[in-house]
Amino acid sequence: MSELNLNIYNLIIVASVFIGTTFGFLLIFTKRINRKANILLGLLTFIIVLWNIWILSIDFQVSNFIPLFYLIPLNYSLALGPLLYFYVKKITNANYRISNKDLLHFSPLIIELVAHSIICNEALINNTIALETSIYYQLMPILQFMAIISVISYSVFALIEIRAYHNWLNKNYSTNDRYSLKWLYRLIVIFALLWFLWVPYTIIDYVLFNYHLGMDSYYPIYVLLSVITIWISAEAFLRPEIILLERIKDDTKKKEKPSEEISIKANWLQEQMMSNRFYLNSELTLKSLANELDIHPNILSKIINDGLDKNFSDFINEYRVNAIVEKLHSGNYNHITLLGLSFECGFNSKTTFNRVFKNSMGVTPIQYKKSLKNKNTSS
Repeated sequence: MSELNLNIYNLIIVASVFIGTTFGFLLIFTKRINRKANILLGLLTFIIVLWNIWILSIDFQVSNFIPLFYLIPLNYSLALGPLLYFYVKKITNANYRISNKDLLHFSPLIIELVAHSIICNEALINNTIALETSIYYQLMPILQFMAIISVISYSVFALIEIRAYHNWLNKNYSTNDRYSLKWLYRLIVIFALLWFLWVPYTIIDYVLFNYHLGMDSYYPIYVLLSVITIWISAEAFLRPEIILLERIKDDTKKKEKPSEEISIKANWLQEQMMSNRFYLNSELTLKSLANELDIHPNILSKIINDGLDKNFSDFINEYRVNAIVEKLHSGNYNHITLLGLSFECGFNSKTTFNRVFKNSMGVTPIQYKKSLKNKNTSS
């Protein structure tokens, strides 16, 4: 009987199977606001788990103990890309519904399952294991390249969706750090890069080793993919969920000079902002401001975008920065910290405050306050 080939890599993969299974079940069965999106991510996690089980079955030579184990289909890599893409579509727009047409994105799975059936059939005919059939060495490199192209392509589509979502946030939320998906953007970039690194692996294996490169040569990339997948799952599950506004379709028409009516309404809006100081509300959104002004959110968005040539976030934060600058110049608020002033003027995040202030004034809040102090001292 063969001994198990235990090493640090397959021990990590064993651990990832248990951790991935745990998060997969949590994402699918925990009742949460974003449960429908989480189900898609949970399925993605389970595909990686099954893939890891397949890797371990090869490394531990499970077929020596269970001869027909290879008949179980464990590879669904052509579903990874679509699942990631539709997860992002759903998490960025709760109103999005996967249609029958969208299911066509998963049709390449049929190719993968047919290939598995062909390989198993030859293995049964020749009374050998699947990994030792000639058809396996012919089909697997093709499927591997298809999976690489699929995952990288859908990752790019997912990143485009996140960028569009962030643009929408800027048009509808005055402070949007807690709604941001920058964490997911970064992890998807890493995920796609790891799949891209698979290309030289496959080429070298196919050209130089006739696709007989040992499993240990692939371990680093298997481990990294498992870690990133579980990381995405853990972040998605452990981060607090946020209820977003209903998505308002963006007007992508070419910018034109605002009409006289829009210009008049833009001046009226600025007067309303100054007199009512709506910007002091740290939770202000396009919809809540529209309710305060008794106009439709789409009309308010058009006034801000066309009449003032700004997005909602920049429009509101400009007033907040001006209010802070005014307080700093008055000299009556020296007993209050910059962070305290930022909260008084509508910011609810130190990171957002520092970023917005520097973008607006060209210097950090601390630098601006020091320059005022130096100016007052010299005079």
